[in-house]
Amino acid sequence: MSIGKYLQHYAESEITFVQDLENHWQHVICIPAFDEADSLPLLLKNLSMKDNLLVILVLNSPLSASNSEASLRTKKLAEFFKQQFSLQHNLSENCQLRQLNNSGSHLLLLEHYSIPDKQGVGLARKIACDMACQLIHDNKVLSPWIHNTDADVDLPADYLSASLEVNNGTAAALFPFQHKFNSQSKSQLSLQLYEYSLYYYVEALKWAASPYAFHTIGSTLLLHHNYYALARGFPKRAAGEDFYLLNKLKKIGDIQALSKPVLTLSGRTSSRAPFGTGPAINKISEFENPTDDYLFYHPHCFLHLKKWLFFMPTLWQDSDLEALANDELLYKCLMNIGVEEAIAHARQHSKDQAGFMKHMHNWFDSFKTLKLIHNLRNLELASINLKQLQNYKKEFPFITKAEKAHK
Repeated sequence: MSIGKYLQHYAESEITFVQDLENHWQHVICIPAFDEADSLPLLLKNLSMKDNLLVILVLNSPLSASNSEASLRTKKLAEFFKQQFSLQHNLSENCQLRQLNNSGSHLLLLEHYSIPDKQGVGLARKIACDMACQLIHDNKVLSPWIHNTDADVDLPADYLSASLEVNNGTAAALFPFQHKFNSQSKSQLSLQLYEYSLYYYVEALKWAASPYAFHTIGSTLLLHHNYYALARGFPKRAAGEDFYLLNKLKKIGDIQALSKPVLTLSGRTSSRAPFGTGPAINKISEFENPTDDYLFYHPHCFLHLKKWLFFMPTLWQDSDLEALANDELLYKCLMNIGVEEAIAHARQHSKDQAGFMKHMHNWFDSFKTLKLIHNLRNLELASINLKQLQNYKKEFPFITKAEKAHK
């Protein structure tokens, strides 16, 4: 699907706001924000020091919270920015182009205070990125990359130049990250456990040779506008929009993990989304003893995953799925997630093993990988706590790798 077709048929209607702009910028960054008065002004202050940058800011609130204190704070923040940054163009009743600095940088401020609850941050991100995609398509933003972040992220000085290090054929690049720890905060231990769990899962997937071994954190995304359009943009979801977009992008291009610069995420508690960092920290903090009560996937889950991924190529000609029957647990879990139908479909639509594997990995994607691990957990391999996990260090090197990455 061409970019033009995406913009015509699948993009949000807000792209019409920017089609008549005559400005030109080198880079664009997209930021959704709801109830971010504590952090967003500082972020915009830092971004105002950049040259030739367009910041697309979608101030939003869910429909159910349209009259809440959080929504009122968001609206007051909009008024603050209107006073701080001079008006350049009134693009619509709720969309304005404002001057961010005297070095060619601008703020595209869009207000949307009635987002359907089920569409949440996914829709806010999609609106911003669709507008960015339109501007890149019109050669008004020169870089082909769409930067995505959140209001509570500290962006290093070389953040925008990182796109120069991205390889050809990359659909999305991921910035490395760390959370901002506060020794005085009661939630510090919860944050440490949660961050370690993120590294543990990705390092375990790498060890198992999964092609989907990458972090899925919306505030660390760098998206190529062409691949973004091919994937039909962000899914309109209240949470997990980053996970599902990257899942689609991996099927049409590469996902590159950048080595630098490191982004600093706030790691604060939050109830803005149904799941993610904020809700996870809230939940862990409620445990009487977080170190004992917070659980990690059993490392043997990834042993079964590794076995399955190693076995998968043989299914093209030489093997039948029943050859896995000696691993009764893995066989049963694969059957639970519909592996027979997937194999039959892949064989029918493939001319060679490479084509077969492409079909199989498109089916056995990030979501199916997680479904398999959850089946393994639910049927036999119950999750374990951090102390129990240490007993498996010699057998599974990804446990130590995750610790080093986390530190």
